[in-house]
Amino acid sequence: MLTRYAFAAAAVFAVAQPAWAAPVASATSPDGTVSVELNTDGDGRVSYSVSRKGKAVVAPSKLGFLFTDTAKIDRRLSVTGQETRDFDETWSQPWGEWANIRNHYRELKVHLKETTALARVFSVTFRIYDDGVGFRYEFPEQPNLAQTNIADELTEFAFAQDGTAWWKPAFLWNREEYLYNKTPLSAVSNADTPITIKLNDGTHVAMHEAALVDYSGMAVARTEGNTLRAALHPGAGTAKVEKKGAWNTPWRTLILADDAAGIYQSHLMLNLNEPNKLGDVSYIKPGKFAGVWWN
Repeated sequence: MLTRYAFAAAAVFAVAQPAWAAPVASATSPDGTVSVELNTDGDGRVSYSVSRKGKAVVAPSKLGFLFTDTAKIDRRLSVTGQETRDFDETWSQPWGEWANIRNHYRELKVHLKETTALARVFSVTFRIYDDGVGFRYEFPEQPNLAQTNIADELTEFAFAQDGTAWWKPAFLWNREEYLYNKTPLSAVSNADTPITIKLNDGTHVAMHEAALVDYSGMAVARTEGNTLRAALHPGAGTAKVEKKGAWNTPWRTLILADDAAGIYQSHLMLNLNEPNKLGDVSYIKPGKFAGVWWN
């Protein structure tokens, strides 16, 4: 009898989950350690997933946007094209722990279009490194998004297993700086990034963002189980972000390593930030400061 009930419960659970089809796009990091897949389901929802060393790190996680003045983007999407490219260069920074940084990744760009009358188009670009992944949305200029008013992102991070998380609260009333909590991943509430997670199999994950330029900072909110969803910090008006013409989001970053030292050694976020636009910065000299940062 117990077996029969368990089978019935499993069947109901299976029906309740989105029926993700075979991947429509995929790519691996240069050495094959990290892999990314992009899938669609029968309703045209798009999801991505991330694996490391053949083990799932991020299970299928939804992508999309909420807007203040037009229909959301979260389903009725079709893949219209994709391309991959490899990139490998070494660049120098004027100060920091490392003088020379190698920027070596495989890029997967997937083009999407709504099958509705709005027919809005955008791309999701993944840069896959041997030690993690960065991805962002890229919107070209188009008639039905000449002015974009973003209420929030629907970007998910559905971790494939529970673990221990180090995080600090977001959206509290009096400040942004709090002591870090150490809890199960499944107990996280609203958290500012960066958030660091040690999954139950020992994989270490540091989640944050890079190239945060003219956009709202990203916190995360746990929706259920081990799933976190992007939660943008509020703006001055109704919309959290306002854009005109073509625009990109910051990179959503996942550094992956065997241990905490591996996270520290990663250059993924340095590589995804924008290159220096100041020109010669040799006149800037490192120094020491004693005090509080707002001085």
